[in-house]
Amino acid sequence: MKPTIFAVLLCTSAYAQPSSILYSGQELYNKLNNDRLSAMGYIAGVADAQSGVTICIPPGQVTLGQMSDMVKQTLERLPSERHLSADIFVQATLEKRWPCAKRGAGV
Repeated sequence: MKPTIFAVLLCTSAYAQPSSILYSGQELYNKLNNDRLSAMGYIAGVADAQSGVTICIPPGQVTLGQMSDMVKQTLERLPSERHLSADIFVQATLEKRWPCAKRGAGV
């Protein structure tokens, strides 16, 4: 059984609390509603940083706009968790949809 995004967020936030947060989930949500281009840039940065590590999006399979819509839906479902770092929401959302194969798991 796959963990829900909420469970992934809780587990991730337990060990990944930075001393200062550049963007909270709430700030990213606000940007998705008011300054979409800026939000998309942030989402692209997180996706690029995790590409091939935890997120493995097949080339040409999804647009940045679609990824942004997915992240926004996650943020809408979890308003009480938006105080967490925005990168946690981006990574959990994209990793749930496009996880990388586990190392040593074969083809």
